[in-house]
Amino acid sequence: MSTHFFQDRPFAKGALLVIPIMLCVFVMGKHFPQVGVSGFSKLIIAFEFAKTTGDIHQILGPLQPAQIDGIDRGNYVDFAFMLFYAAFIFLFFKVAKTVFGIKELAIGQVLAVVIFFSDMLENMQLLHITKAYRGDSPNLEIDPFLFQLQLFTWLKWLGLGLALLLASFGLQKGDWVAKMMAVICVFPFLLSIIALITGATPWIERFTQSIFIGLAGLMIASFFIRPKS
Repeated sequence: MSTHFFQDRPFAKGALLVIPIMLCVFVMGKHFPQVGVSGFSKLIIAFEFAKTTGDIHQILGPLQPAQIDGIDRGNYVDFAFMLFYAAFIFLFFKVAKTVFGIKELAIGQVLAVVIFFSDMLENMQLLHITKAYRGDSPNLEIDPFLFQLQLFTWLKWLGLGLALLLASFGLQKGDWVAKMMAVICVFPFLLSIIALITGATPWIERFTQSIFIGLAGLMIASFFIRPKS
C-alpha cells in the first residue's frame, strides 16, 4: 500500500493489525474444541460465562483430556490475540479524536487498556479452572475462581460494547462508510444491557456475536474511512 493510501485513510495503519489478529484466530480455532455448549455456539464463550461448578462440569465433562489441554493452548494464544485487538482499539481512538475533532474520544484509549487487562485476568481464571478440574493441583478448588471469572468476563465484554458505542459518536461525523459503521456499532451496547439484566444465554450469545461483528466490521471499515473534506 502506498503512502498516499494511508494519508487518505488515517485509520488504515492501525487496521493492519487485522493480519496478526486473524492469524491468532486461526491458531486458536485449531486448539479450541469446535462444539457448542448450553445454547452457546462456541465452547469457549460458554466457558467464559460459566457461573457455577455445575456449569464447569457441563462444559468440560464431555471433553477428552486432550481437548481440555487444547483449551489451555488456545487461551495461551489468546494472550497475543487480546494484545493485538486492544492495540487496534487504542490506535483507532487515538486517530479518531483528531480526525473527528472530539477530544472525549480519548476515553476509548483508556477503555482499550481496561479491556486488555480484563481479558488477561479472565484468561488467568480459565487456566486456573482447567488446572483445578484436571486435578493437576489436588488442593485447588474451582469455586474461588468463578466470581473473578464473572467479574473480568463481564468487564471485558461490556468494555467492548461501550468502546463500540463510543466509536459510533465519532463515526457519525465521517463519510458514508463511517456513518454505516456508526449504526452497526450501537447494537452491541444495546444488547449488552439486555444480556446483563437478563443473564439469559440466548441474549449473551447475541451480544457476544454482535461484538465480533462490530469489531470485525470496524477493522475492515478502517481501510476505507476517509475524513470528510
